[in-house]
Amino acid sequence: MCVKEDTLLKQFGKILTKLLGKFLARVLYRILKITLTELLWCILTLCAIIFVWNWNRSDNNEEIEEYHIHPNPIILWWTSGFPGTSETRVCPRNIKCDVISNRNNSEHLRVEAFLFYASSINFENLPLPRRPGKIIWGLYHEESPRNVEELMHYEALSIFNFSSTFSRYSDVPYPLQYLESVDDITSTKYFVPTAEKNKLLNELSPILYLQTDCETTTERDFYARELMQYINIDSYGSCLQNIELPREFAVDYLNKLNDDAFLKFVGRYKFVLAIENGVCEDYVTEKFWRAIKVGSVPIYFGSPTIRDWLPNEKSAILLDDYPTPKVMAEYIEKLMNDDYLYETHLTHKTRNVITNTRLLKELEIRPYENDPLQTAVKFECYVCEAIYKRRLGDIKEHVVNKSHYNCPEPISALSLNVNPENDWVFSYKVAKEKAQVVYKKVMG
Repeated sequence: MCVKEDTLLKQFGKILTKLLGKFLARVLYRILKITLTELLWCILTLCAIIFVWNWNRSDNNEEIEEYHIHPNPIILWWTSGFPGTSETRVCPRNIKCDVISNRNNSEHLRVEAFLFYASSINFENLPLPRRPGKIIWGLYHEESPRNVEELMHYEALSIFNFSSTFSRYSDVPYPLQYLESVDDITSTKYFVPTAEKNKLLNELSPILYLQTDCETTTERDFYARELMQYINIDSYGSCLQNIELPREFAVDYLNKLNDDAFLKFVGRYKFVLAIENGVCEDYVTEKFWRAIKVGSVPIYFGSPTIRDWLPNEKSAILLDDYPTPKVMAEYIEKLMNDDYLYETHLTHKTRNVITNTRLLKELEIRPYENDPLQTAVKFECYVCEAIYKRRLGDIKEHVVNKSHYNCPEPISALSLNVNPENDWVFSYKVAKEKAQVVYKKVMG
């Protein structure tokens, strides 16, 4: 036995003496002395094996040291603006991640996930190389397809692992982002009874149309102009304007759309022409929900899945059911002459009834979705948990697909088909080529 080992054994004996008393210590020491050397060598050999195994698992020794100093995974919002906060995110089951928003911070070298707010994304400035097996990319996108056209195509979507969008198939979905609460559907705060609306027809048209974005993928102005040939419409804003807004709303009215006075103004109309600026599954905006809130019947075109979110089966009049402006005008005239039939579209107000269980369940299980910041937190925690699962090898590779953001080739409200003369159709095809370039650049 070498001197060093003998010294260790003597120290071991002293410890036993203190713990067990002199007599018992001597007995146990005599028993263990025979095998202690072998035991020490086994322990040293095992430590060496563990050290080498961990060394090989890491790309370099520097990363091991960094994770030892900073145990929380780091999530970096690569894009600027939203949500713009940096803090330790404490998620369910006490999972923690450090969320940062300053990509100039030197800590980005240890980032395990990059998040991107689509409206601020610059495909020419991405955190490359991609390293898909080691770094998670997450996409947050609540806007219409015209906002970032590349994301209408699978090639651009598939560079991301997880998504938070208005699609119910997203990882952290918010299809009801513009519905503040279930009370908005049934509340009569802004509701004007049918008899009073009938009297107001002496000064108002039956339909309100309010737009300032006049070049949309859905060609909604084309539809409104054609509908005007058959029925009166009060058209406010800069698109097809034929009437002035009241003085109190004339200046900066876009920032007053949720004011009580403006909602009461809208509520006087029997119908609101609500046509989205993009056709995507589950993309339902304030154009629809504002009409529901005030108790005007929306004449709606946009999300192909709108029926899944109607409070009741007849809560809106859909262009798909009355496929030309002439046919739509004929139905509106019928409702104008039959108050009972008109009010079948308003049972959420007149009878306080919501029959859509999908809608009610959605509001119950995802109370965060009408608050963008809370949705972002939910998404951060979703990605944070995915990081921990990946560390443990308990996650399969996940890639965003078209179901997470399903926006097809632009469809015209007027024809309910793709209009090849629409500039947005040409732009859609160009965007596909750009998306292919992005994919090749990022994924190699």
